[in-house]
Amino acid sequence: MSKKAFTLIELLGVIIILGIIGVITVPIVLNIIERVNKESFKDSAYNLIKAGTLYYNEQDMLGNSLEEQEFILPNKELKVKGTIPKGYMLINEEGDIGIAIYNNKYCIKKGYTDSDIEIDENIKNCKLNEIQKLKYKNKIMKSNDECIMGESICSNGTKINVQVNDKEDYNFYVIKDDGKEVTLIMNKNLGNRVAWISKEDYIAAGGIESDYGSNGNNNKGPLTALKQLENLTKNWTNLKSYDYILEDDRPSKWIELGGPSEIMYQRVKRMNIKARLLMLTDIENIVDWETLKIPTYLYENLSQDNISDIHQSYWLSTAYYFGHSLIVSSKGNVFDNYVHYGASVGVRPVIKISKTI
Repeated sequence: MSKKAFTLIELLGVIIILGIIGVITVPIVLNIIERVNKESFKDSAYNLIKAGTLYYNEQDMLGNSLEEQEFILPNKELKVKGTIPKGYMLINEEGDIGIAIYNNKYCIKKGYTDSDIEIDENIKNCKLNEIQKLKYKNKIMKSNDECIMGESICSNGTKINVQVNDKEDYNFYVIKDDGKEVTLIMNKNLGNRVAWISKEDYIAAGGIESDYGSNGNNNKGPLTALKQLENLTKNWTNLKSYDYILEDDRPSKWIELGGPSEIMYQRVKRMNIKARLLMLTDIENIVDWETLKIPTYLYENLSQDNISDIHQSYWLSTAYYFGHSLIVSSKGNVFDNYVHYGASVGVRPVIKISKTI
């Protein structure tokens, strides 16, 4: 019997068909491989972030205070599930994670404030300095000054707009910047005129009516002013709440120049607040101690007109002597006022915001 062989034309036909199949399937297979590799690298990033969070929680449970910490990857301190990629990771004191990791194909970055990772093929720029720029982006602060990005210290008086909640934004001025956190004072008073402490609040705090007297008593602290301020700012949901101890502060320069050194009220604990009153200590490096004059940004939007609806001054939390506490006036200086007197005095919020929020 004779065997029938393939003809040249038949072989060419098979080769062409295989070539067509290869042209169609090879890119599909390569795309699948690339997608798998990309997803696998993203999984590595998520595992790394989880390991960073676990590390922070473990340190917190051990009572170790954790300032901003940098890890050069791979790092054995981190309990990472799977392969540890090359790159960098940052953990700040609040437990936020920033990463910049890479392999031979992809770069993944995530700043402190980013909700998710970003992946691209620009592995040459997958460096720590890119993370440092990302970590300081604060979405609720706006300013023409780049200092709010964290790369420099904001000068006192730097104007910053703050989105305090989804509907409200106000202008503030810097009164302190320690590099990680800025302390700001609003450019106007908030709410109605108010006493530093009313007779009703004095008695409610355990005071005796006869001790309040005709001009008021300041030995319980600025309870009425604080109550109004805290009520007006409790809906500032973009700001982090915090607890603090209010003290009747006495800066050394104040005492040197003859200011009263006697503490008029004991410490007052305030819980879950968004804003506080200005303290004399806040402006000890700003005020001219010889004249008690202050920069114009601290008395913006105050009126010298007794008839005007605009407030003429605002309270500090610092007491003066019996029955008196300090105010900032529309004339640009600091002086005292009776604590019961709320006809022309209001409250002006002081807030603090982390640059790494």
